[in-house]
Order: sequence, then C-alpha cells, then structure tokens
Amino acid sequence: MTDKTIQEAVRDAIRFLGLRAHGGAELAAKLKKKGFEAETVDAAISRLESLGLIDDKGFAAGFMESLAKRKPEGRFRARARLLQKGLSEELVDDVLRDYDAAAMCMAAAEKKMRSLSGTPEARRKKLETFLRNRGFDWSSISETLSMLGEPPMSDDQS
Repeated sequence: MTDKTIQEAVRDAIRFLGLRAHGGAELAAKLKKKGFEAETVDAAISRLESLGLIDDKGFAAGFMESLAKRKPEGRFRARARLLQKGLSEELVDDVLRDYDAAAMCMAAAEKKMRSLSGTPEARRKKLETFLRNRGFDWSSISETLSMLGEPPMSDDQS
C-alpha cells in the first residue's frame, strides 16, 4: 500500500468525525485500517488535537451521556466500553467517578417494564435477568426491584 499524506489522513479523520464523535485512539485505529502509516496517523491525530477536533475527555463524557439515555448499563460494562474505545484507565475512572449505578439501573428497569408481560413473578424474573445482563451489580438491582414493588427472588446474589 502506498504511503498516504498527513493531509489525506486529516481529511479522512474529519470525515469520520462528521459521522460521530471518536476518541483519539479509536480514530487512529480507523486511519491505520485505511492504510495510513503509523507516523502519518500520529501526525494527523496531533494536528486534530491541536485544532481541538479531538477531545478524549469530552468524547468519554458524551458517550456516557448517550449511553445513559439510550441504553443504561452497569458501571463495569460502561467501563469496559470506554476502555474498548481506547481511552486511558485514568480518564475512564475520572469520567465514571460520578456514575450513579442505582439511577442507571432504575432508568433501564423503567424502560424495560413497559414491554414486560405475564405474572408478577415472571415479570420480576425477566426484569432481574435483563438488569444482570446489562451489567448492573446486585445491590443496584435489588434496590431497583424493591422500589418498583418487584422484590428480588433472593438476596444471596452477588
């Protein structure tokens, strides 16, 4: 593959950013996949950062806000998603510092409750399974189920 210029890499990166926000590492991976050499990618990412077009902290915060609105998840799953985006552990920990797992669990449960049918016991079991699959901790699930009048099956879960 031929060596592509920094200008072409910047242009392609801006095109990616026009579709949705990206973190620096995620954008770099996409550029490398398109055939840009590592040095070219590094230079392009540096240029975009200096222009203020890449902001990992803003990207992470926006990603969490979007996640909270469309698909609330537990802290550990959210953390894993952010790390998959190539964000540093320090930045991820900083973004998750104010993460309210109980509120996210309640939001996910309220959204899911609309689509559940069956007996109260069957609804509770489906809801509990759904929340576990979303990565919520047992404490948040138990609290949410109690607040919704759907007591958990047992409290020995972890």
